[in-house]
Amino acid sequence: MFEVDWKTPHLWAKTTPKRSPAPELRGDHEADLLVVGGGYTGMAAALGARDSGANVILLEGNEIGSSASGRNHGLVISHHSKAAPSEFEAVYGKARGEKYNRLIANSGDVSFGLMQRFGINAHQVQNGWIQPAHTQATLRRVRQFYHEWKAFGAKVTWLDRDMISAKIGSPYLGGWLVPNSGHINPFAMAVGLAGALEREGVAIFENSKAISLKKSGKGWLVKTSKGSVIASRVVLATNALTDNLWPDLKRTLIPLKVFQSATEPLPEELRAQILLGNPAVSDMRNDLRYFHFDCDNRLVSGGTHTFWHNEAERGREKVATMLKKAFHAFKTTPKMVEYWHGTFAVVPDRRPRLYRLAPGLVFGGIYSGRGVALSMSLGQEIGRWALDQLSDDAMPLPVTNMQPVPFHPVATQVANRIHPWHRLKDRFE
Repeated sequence: MFEVDWKTPHLWAKTTPKRSPAPELRGDHEADLLVVGGGYTGMAAALGARDSGANVILLEGNEIGSSASGRNHGLVISHHSKAAPSEFEAVYGKARGEKYNRLIANSGDVSFGLMQRFGINAHQVQNGWIQPAHTQATLRRVRQFYHEWKAFGAKVTWLDRDMISAKIGSPYLGGWLVPNSGHINPFAMAVGLAGALEREGVAIFENSKAISLKKSGKGWLVKTSKGSVIASRVVLATNALTDNLWPDLKRTLIPLKVFQSATEPLPEELRAQILLGNPAVSDMRNDLRYFHFDCDNRLVSGGTHTFWHNEAERGREKVATMLKKAFHAFKTTPKMVEYWHGTFAVVPDRRPRLYRLAPGLVFGGIYSGRGVALSMSLGQEIGRWALDQLSDDAMPLPVTNMQPVPFHPVATQVANRIHPWHRLKDRFE
C-alpha cells in the first residue's frame, strides 16, 4: 500500500538539475555519529552534529530525495499542525511549550536560511503562507491562531474577507498570513542540502539500506548488504519508512499516502487573478485545499485517495475539479499534466516525537504534515542532542520512551480510509 516508485521522475525532479548519487557503503567504517535516513530530519541532524565538530556518516536506503522530503507539496510553514501555541504550553508546560513555540515561529527563517547559507537553489519563494477560513467556525479558529502568535511576538498579519479573497482569487471569510513562510521545490532542497553536507565533510552513502543494528562495545554496529558502520551514537531518522530495524518502532507512527498534481504552466492573464504575490496557501477544510505556483508557473495542489486504483487518472481529475471550483478565474477545467505520490508519517495527537531508544540511540521526527520547516529546525537540535551537547531537558520537546499508536493496524487503515468522512463533513459545513 505504501510503496513508492521513486525511480520514475516527478515534477520536482524534472525541474531540478541532475545530481550523481553518493556511493554505496562498502567495507567497514567508523564515526562519532551515524544517521540512518537521508530525509530532511536526517540531513539536518547530520548538519547539527557536523557543525559541532563530529565525524558524521549518513546512510540513505534509496537515493536522496526519493521519499517524503523530496516528494511533498513544498510548503514551508511556521505554524503547528492544527494547534495553537497555548495548546502546546498546556501539554508541555510553560517553559518547554514556549521553547517549542519559539522553534516553530522561527522554523521558516531557519529553512530559508539554510538555502542562503549553502547557496541552494530550491526555487524558494518566501512570500508568506496564508491560512484562510471558509466557515464561521474555522474563522474563529484562525483568529485564535493569529492572536496567539501575535501575542507571542511572531510577525503575522490578519487579512479580512475582501483582502484574502482578492489575494487568493477564491472566496474566503478571512484568514491570516505568516510572512516568514513560503514554498520550495522540496526535491531540489533535498539534493542541494545533501551536496552542502558533503562539502561540509559529512560522508553520505546512498542505496545503502541499514539491515541490522546491534550494540557493539561502547557504541553501535549497523550493517548494510555490503558494508558496516561502528558509531558511538546513532540517530534513526526514518519517519514514514521506519521498518523493523528497531523492534516496535514502526508501531509508533502511521504512514499516510498522499498525491500531488500540477497544471500546465498558466498564462499571465490567469496568474494575475490567482495567488497574487505567489504565496503558499492551505485552508481549514478537513479535506485540505492547498496551492502554490512552481518555478514555471504551474499551479500545484494535491490530495489523497481512499482506494488507489487508477490513481493518476482519478487524482488529476479530482484536483482539476477542485481547482475549477476554488478559482473563478478558470473558465474551463484546467489540464493537469503532472501526477506523483508519496508517504509521510502522522500520529493521532500531531505532536512530533523524540525517543531515547537506548544509551547512544535516539529517534526523532513524525511531523503529521508539517515536516518541511520543522524537520530542518528540530533536526539540527536532534544532531546536537544525540552527541549529548543538549540534554533531554534542554530539548524543545519531551524525550520519552516509544509511544506505540493504540491498535496500530486498525489506526493505519482508518487514517488512510477516512477521507470520505472528511469530505462529507466539509459538505455539511
